[in-house]
Amino acid sequence: MKHLVLVALLIALPIKADDCSLLRELYGVRATALKSSYDVNNHIDRRLDILREGWVRWVRPSGEGPFDKKLHRPKAPKSALDSFEASGEHAYAVRVAVPAKRTVFYGNNPVYVGSVEIRYEADGKTKTKTEKIDALMRPDTSRTIDLPVIADRVDVRLASGTDKPGESLVEVHFKLAVPEDDPANPDYAAVRALQRIRSSSDPRSIDDEIAGAERKIWPDIYPLPLTEIIADLRRADDLIHSKKDDDQERGNKLLRDTLRRLR
Repeated sequence: MKHLVLVALLIALPIKADDCSLLRELYGVRATALKSSYDVNNHIDRRLDILREGWVRWVRPSGEGPFDKKLHRPKAPKSALDSFEASGEHAYAVRVAVPAKRTVFYGNNPVYVGSVEIRYEADGKTKTKTEKIDALMRPDTSRTIDLPVIADRVDVRLASGTDKPGESLVEVHFKLAVPEDDPANPDYAAVRALQRIRSSSDPRSIDDEIAGAERKIWPDIYPLPLTEIIADLRRADDLIHSKKDDDQERGNKLLRDTLRRLR
């Protein structure tokens, strides 16, 4: 009966485009969960890739943020620096670091760093920035080189040497921007809902998102927590078919309680 009421409402009442997109995506997640809960996250990831395409902008993180780390063990002495190249994407700064340790068990040694050549691309234009460090960097020290833009791609060439070739470590860190969804995306509400489910894709979170979306459109409706009910029925079936009497008793109780919710 509840399903008939919902179908009637869907036919009779106009729905805004963003609400339609939201319901379509949420019902798609529920349909996937009813078939197999193991496929929910993969389904959400595929849908997010489609819905977010062309609507993601890259911004600097508010704190330290993520970074992509490239490692190099200099093999040349300070008098004849070797060259190390590394690449990254969506970076807003490059950091040259000499970590405190070169392995979990062994401490690091000083590294002499010469020039750092950075070639970065943004908006189809490529520019080059050269930073001369020309200093002996001791373990647990770093130098950060800011870029004037968030670059689509960054290529770095680092000149370095050490008194102990093979026993020293220098790192190039690409400090990364983070993706931010554009609220102007017509599917923005659907994207945010899928992201919330993705972080906790249990049956109740799916039903809660659907209930919230349905009540927004039809305030007087009583949403049916279908995903949770089906999950409980499956759980009850597993317990009933157990060889343990306690499990069978729990399964029968769960079955009765679940069926009572459908009345």
